[in-house]
Amino acid sequence: MASPDKEWLTVEEAVEVIGCTDGWVRHLLREGKLEGWRAGERAWLVRRSSALECRKGLTSRSNAKKATKSASPRRRKTA
Repeated sequence: MASPDKEWLTVEEAVEVIGCTDGWVRHLLREGKLEGWRAGERAWLVRRSSALECRKGLTSRSNAKKATKSASPRRRKTA
């Protein structure tokens, strides 16, 4: 993970900070919901403060957190 004083993050570093996929980070950048700029044709840089703010706004499901209780197996109907 990037150092705390680093202002700009790569997409991979932003993924670690936000807790989502790289595709979602790129989507947020394209939609203007995450502050960043293109550092080339395919490369993006994301402002750290924007990534931290984005993380606060995401639900636990979008942060890839799994429920601690596992689902119980379904019972089969008998004829």
